[in-house]
Order: sequence, then structure tokens, then C-alpha cells
Amino acid sequence: MPCARSTFEIVCTGSHLPCANPGAMPAQLGPDTNIRELVADLPIAEDVLSQFGLHCAGCGVNKYETIEQGAKAHGLRAEPIIAALAQARLSGRVPTINNEDKQPLRRAPGEFARRAVFKAVVAIMSGKGGVGKSLVTALLAIGLRRRNLKVGILDGDITGPSIPKIFGLRKPLAIEQDPGAPAGQTRPLMVPAQSRSAIEIVSSNLLTDKEDTAMIWRGPILSGVIRQFYEQVLWSNLDYLLIDLPPGTSDAPLTVLQSLAIDGVVLVTMPQALATMIVRKAANLVHQLKKPILGVIENMSYFIAPDTGAKYEVFGPSYAQRVAELAQAPLFAKLPIDPQKALLADEGRIEEIDDPICEELADALLAAVEARPKPKETISLI
Repeated sequence: MPCARSTFEIVCTGSHLPCANPGAMPAQLGPDTNIRELVADLPIAEDVLSQFGLHCAGCGVNKYETIEQGAKAHGLRAEPIIAALAQARLSGRVPTINNEDKQPLRRAPGEFARRAVFKAVVAIMSGKGGVGKSLVTALLAIGLRRRNLKVGILDGDITGPSIPKIFGLRKPLAIEQDPGAPAGQTRPLMVPAQSRSAIEIVSSNLLTDKEDTAMIWRGPILSGVIRQFYEQVLWSNLDYLLIDLPPGTSDAPLTVLQSLAIDGVVLVTMPQALATMIVRKAANLVHQLKKPILGVIENMSYFIAPDTGAKYEVFGPSYAQRVAELAQAPLFAKLPIDPQKALLADEGRIEEIDDPICEELADALLAAVEARPKPKETISLI
């Protein structure tokens, strides 16, 4: 029985398997193979990758990421994935995958004494509710992942969490014992959820299997939960941890700004005088606590009519530049009202977004963080 045709040749640990189509000029299939190109040429690869937890078909990261990068982001080894793809190409069927090859790599027990290292921690803040902080957080995280960075989101909006819904996550967080706990002691820790593109997420909406459960907690408890999400979670070593803060300037933002080692704050505003005034209060709080404001993003800045291309300032003229000047920070972007983004967020498919704004926001954040050199010590959880 002839094997499935493919223009890909398998390259793994230096060995070459025969090409299914000897007459074609083969492209190499190995650690550096782009995932989107692979799936387009070899459709069964989508099913193979899904067996390893790499849900690449609807993931916006796949056009930027190689097999090796995707495996690393999910904590997997690339070699078993490439070997399974080779078998699938030759047989036309998804091979049996060993359970150990599907399990994320764990750090050595001795390393858990430090839990995780975060190269940068950034809070997303407004002071005003309803300006789209959670969506902006999601867009930043997606953009950073498309730059092949390891990213996590701590949903600090304990009583009104949106992040799990936006990413389509519903399964409650798993609990594992800390391998670094002293002998004879148990120390349960939360395991972050993973989005389709391997963004690690912790949220109060993932503490229960019912997403409409109300968290009826007062201020001190909220602050304690945020600290637990930071300290008592088996985070991976991350390039960026983004913290989505709730509105206001009270307990939750104070806990993050005063207790956590953050590198800076991104302020989100909208073109409305009332919103601008409240965002200025948030900026003043950040300045009083001597934390840097990395940039300003104005959401819902305008609307482009799809039929005429006319631009409408639905909420009035932009105040973005004025807010940026008062915050003493650069203006990252002015985001339009986009029904497509809202639809993807409502359906939990935000990672399918095909908009360069994600990368533009990520690049602006990377430049702002780079412009503010941090101390030599990286942030570690004790």
C-alpha cells in the first residue's frame, strides 16, 4: 500500500528517512520546520501535534513558530514529536504516543526551592472599569508569544475575572505537591492552566468548575489570593508575567504595586473625559509608589465603517496623548473598536486573531522594558 505523499523529509538526530515522494524536491522536516507550513503540506500532522497538546490548527502563533519552539513552549521534547510525525507520514495514521512523551518536562526537585524565575513582571492597570484591560492583556500576551517568548497571565481581578473566558479555559486548576517541600511535609501548589498557544494562566474563575460562581471576598482576602497566585503556583520560568488588575486604586492594585517585584505598569484608557480623569488617578498612584509607567494604550479610540472606510470617534476625541504626557510614558497605540476582536474574545478564540496590532503592542512593551534596565538579580519566588 503506497504511503501518504508529502514534500517533507524527516530530519531528526542526524538521520534521514526516505521521502514518500522521491520525485519531489524535499523540504526538511525537523526542529526548525514551521508548524503552519507543515500542517498545510501534511494535514495529518495536525492530529499528531494535538496528541502532544500542541493545538496548532486554530492557533495564531503557528505561522511564527517551529516544531522545536512549540515543543519548548509546552515543556515538551521535540524528538518524540518529530518521530511521531515521521511515522504518521509513512503510515497515514496517527501513531501511539507514549504517555511520558506527552507530559511536560519538570524541573529538577532542587530547583523548586526558588519555584520560578520571571525575567519581567508587568501590571496592566486603568483605575476605570470597562476600558478593556483584560483584552489588552490578552493581546499583549499573544504578541509576546508570537515573538517566541514564554508568557504567563496572573488574573488579578479576583471578583470579576475575564481572562479564562477570553482564552476559552474552563477546567479548574490542578493541584500538585511541591517537590521542594521539606521531607515529611506536604505543600500543595496550583498548576497554571495552559492556553492553546502555551500561555500559562491563573485566575479565580479557574478555582471552580462553574464560571458564574461569585467570589464574595473582602479586601484582605483578595490581597491574600493575589499573593497566592504569585507565590503558590508552579509557574514555569517565564520571560514575561502579565498581571491583569481590577479597576480602582485600592487593595488589589496596592498589593501588586507594593508587594510584588514588578518592572512597570501599562495604563489602559479610553477617549472619554471621565475615564481619562480616573486613569490619571491611577497614574498618580503609580508615581507615588515610585513604579515606572511603561506606556499608555487607548482602547475603543475610534471606529472604521466597513462599507465606507469613514472614521468615527464614537466616544469623543482622543485624550491618549494627554494621558501619556501626564503619565510621562510613551503612547503604545490607539486601538479601534473592532467587532471581530469582541467576537473572538466572547467565543474564547482570541488566539486566532490575525492582526498585526498584537506584535506592535508586544514590540512597544519590549522596547519600554529594555529602556529601563533592571537590577542584575532576576525575580524569583521564595
